[in-house]
Amino acid sequence: MHKRSIILLFVNKMRFGTKPVLETIVHFSSDDVSCSVGGPLGMEDGRIPDERITASSFWENRAVCGPVRARLNTQGYAAAWCNDEITDNISPWIQVDFDGTVTITGLITQGLGDSHPYDQWVTEYQVTYSKDGQSWNNVNDADGTPKKFPGNKDKNTLVTTRLPFALRTRILRIHHTAWSVHCCMRFEVIGCY
Repeated sequence: MHKRSIILLFVNKMRFGTKPVLETIVHFSSDDVSCSVGGPLGMEDGRIPDERITASSFWENRAVCGPVRARLNTQGYAAAWCNDEITDNISPWIQVDFDGTVTITGLITQGLGDSHPYDQWVTEYQVTYSKDGQSWNNVNDADGTPKKFPGNKDKNTLVTTRLPFALRTRILRIHHTAWSVHCCMRFEVIGCY
């Protein structure tokens, strides 16, 4: 966060007897020139390098379904990251390491692209985040339980989800909790560098 302070000083030199008519000091301060919404952080356009996108698994260890296929609007036969349903069907996840602290305000998600014959997408997910890759925090509901975010209802419709608060973090992890047929996702992260 950036700090900005503005100090304005107004002094009226007109006097009434021996006292000034007006002498006002106004101090405006903003502790946070913040990221209220932001924009895409680089999944779709490639600003986030491939090696910064990792996952708990991917389908049959085939690169065609690997984490880098999770970029929003990826096209082709296997146009999404898909987990390995045999070894990783309980709590699959995909993550982005920004290699520095960013502000994250939301996500845009899609399912497996149209070129594939099956209707596969994530219908619900949770979000965790970490500054070091060791200690993880949940994005929680007001009652303190991990928040469940709505996912997609089809392959290609973009679903934009705002987080309940802006995250200042280095690593974002998306945990898939429900899906249609198979856990497949394309996404973009929204926020500010």
